[in-house]
Amino acid sequence: MKRYLLSAVIAMIAANANASCGSAFCSVNTSWDTQGLSSYEGLRVDMRYSYAKADQWRARSSKITPDTPSGSDAEIEDKRTVNQVLNLDADYTINSRWNIALGVPLVKRDHTHTFDSSVTTPFEQQAKFTELGDIRVIGKYKFDLGNLNSGSGIRFGLKLPTGAINKTMTPSDPANNPTVPYALERSSQPGTGSTDAILGAYHFRNLPGTNWGWFASGQVQTAIASRDNYRPGRELSFDLGAHYAITPALNALLQLNAQHRERDSGGYSNVASGGYSWNLSPGLSYAITPQTQLYGFVQAALKQYANTDPADPASGQLTAPWSLAVGVGHRF
Repeated sequence: MKRYLLSAVIAMIAANANASCGSAFCSVNTSWDTQGLSSYEGLRVDMRYSYAKADQWRARSSKITPDTPSGSDAEIEDKRTVNQVLNLDADYTINSRWNIALGVPLVKRDHTHTFDSSVTTPFEQQAKFTELGDIRVIGKYKFDLGNLNSGSGIRFGLKLPTGAINKTMTPSDPANNPTVPYALERSSQPGTGSTDAILGAYHFRNLPGTNWGWFASGQVQTAIASRDNYRPGRELSFDLGAHYAITPALNALLQLNAQHRERDSGGYSNVASGGYSWNLSPGLSYAITPQTQLYGFVQAALKQYANTDPADPASGQLTAPWSLAVGVGHRF
């Protein structure tokens, strides 16, 4: 039955409050071997599309109403950030112990807000792009527990600064030189400009004699090298999930995902950044052939907490109440 089982850990950052513009994108974990659902050596390629629309202004755990224009020459986050990501993941299993994975995201983002101009009437600013994001390289090592139905291991790797950090918004601020581009917030760029270390651990167990299995995983990601003195907040995530084989080809999936992100710091950072969330992610997977599986998830936020500017408790962040991911994986 294992050759047909497919599960996924969803840690959809876009449903979390971690940037005032609601800019983070969905990150789907398709490391099937860390969940005990794939033990084949060789190459697996996964292509998935994820979507989230951050349009709810939130301060701490409360929904709030954006400020009204007052000629402040500041951004009013009263519109939206639509995040769409196409991820290509190549996962190569060297042997029963070692595995290496490469993740390449293509980020499509549309951020729109009101600019509260003191020179003209308030007007809409927009940044819209489709760009390569930050690539991840991950290694995995599985401990030998002598049991095919359970296993544990560690994940370690790097997020590389491959995404652009120079995107701007139009039109420009009329109070300044109109030829000077208006910079898009750093956390909303295709990349962060930082090199991050990634370290995680996992455990899985498939229950003998039943169609059930479960897994737990935790991960920390922190910047170890930065550009322009900007450091994205450290991220901590924990995922607990279960899967049930309805038929040999069709599986019901369910995950509880918790995530915490610290405030961004340094140059170009936004004080009102970071927070935590609890999310529930039900889904299905279907094996159309022994080598190819389709899957889909919808994630709903159970609780969201958005950090505010300590000097301005009424400040907040755009958050997304739900998000989704669909994809296809093929084993060669």
